[in-house]
Amino acid sequence: MLKPGQLLYDNDRRYLGRKIEVLRVEGTYVICKSGPLQVRVRLDRIFADEQPRRSGYTLRPVDGAPSANLPLDLAFGHQK
Repeated sequence: MLKPGQLLYDNDRRYLGRKIEVLRVEGTYVICKSGPLQVRVRLDRIFADEQPRRSGYTLRPVDGAPSANLPLDLAFGHQK
């Protein structure tokens, strides 16, 4: 079950590291915050497993996406 404040990660490889925050659940949709915008995402487009997909959102960061806990140079594998 999705909860307000939970982060969803975009599966689209063009948007590596893009996150949206769940604001509320309304029926078969989730209202999320993406920067200053609010977006509506269908519940059937949100996945909990780690299978790679071309679209939708996942509850875990997509492989290759920079981690929120690492500086960008380390997240992308660059050595100092």
